[in-house]
Parts: sequence; structure tokens; C-alpha cells
Amino acid sequence: MELRLSNSCHNAAFWLCSFALCAIIGLYPVASIEVYTPADMFVENGTTEVLKCTFRSTQVISSLASVTWSFIPEGSSGSPGETIFHYAGGKGFPDSIQFKSRVEWAGDLNKKDVSIRVSKMQFSDNGTYSCDVKNPPDIEGKPSVTKLKVVQKGGQLFCL
Repeated sequence: MELRLSNSCHNAAFWLCSFALCAIIGLYPVASIEVYTPADMFVENGTTEVLKCTFRSTQVISSLASVTWSFIPEGSSGSPGETIFHYAGGKGFPDSIQFKSRVEWAGDLNKKDVSIRVSKMQFSDNGTYSCDVKNPPDIEGKPSVTKLKVVQKGGQLFCL
């Protein structure tokens, strides 16, 4: 004799399993890393400036944490941009001809500050800067961007 469960038993079991799965997933939500930069910056030509970037992560800072700064020149909105600086394993790696010898690490990963310093700002540095942080296993999240405008020395820095 074969034991058969009625459709109502199958339905009840399905809903009970679905509810249990949702409850378990709800207890362990997938968190994403949040990255913050100022929306706009105005800097004087020839000066040294810190491009601020901070982040919030639900995880302890990992030795695998990394930061990538990218640059899209003004007027190149369709471009994916070029990496200008990468930080990983406690070391900074400048990675751009335009910013060669002008970009350096200015952050403190343990304080969730992943800023960089750019010296001798130039008009060709006008554009969009993107800061992307990964702190495994917390790697989901969007980069934050800053639109930077280099202005003539002695000019107004915060005119809109």
C-alpha cells in the first residue's frame, strides 16, 4: 500500500518551508558597503587638495579591503574612466600618466577614510572622480562620485 499526501498537505508543507526560508534570510540580511564623497569640489589651480572619501561597512576592516579611485575627464561622460589610484594590502598604487607623481594615499583605512591627495591641480584635472571601496565579504555597493572643477587662483571657489 502506497502512502499519498493530499494536495492540501503539499501546499501546507510548501508554505511552511517558504516561510522558514524567508525568516532565515530575514535574520541574515545582505548588507552593502556605503561610500561617501562630496558631490562637488572647487579647487584652485596649482594647489594640493585632498579628495575626501569615507565608507560604512557592516564588517570589520579586512586585510583584503581595497580602494579604487577613477577619473573621467570633463566632457567624456560616456567614458568608463581610468584608474588613477588603487590601494590594497596597506600600499598605494598610483596608476595614471596624467596623475603620475601627483597622487598619494591620504586616508586611514581603520578610520574608514579612503581619501587621496592630489598635488599641483591643473585645469586638465576637471572632471568626475569615483571612489570605490571593497571590504570582503562586504563588496556590494556603488562607488561615490565627486565632480571637481579647477578654478584660477584668486577666483571664486564656490560660485555655482
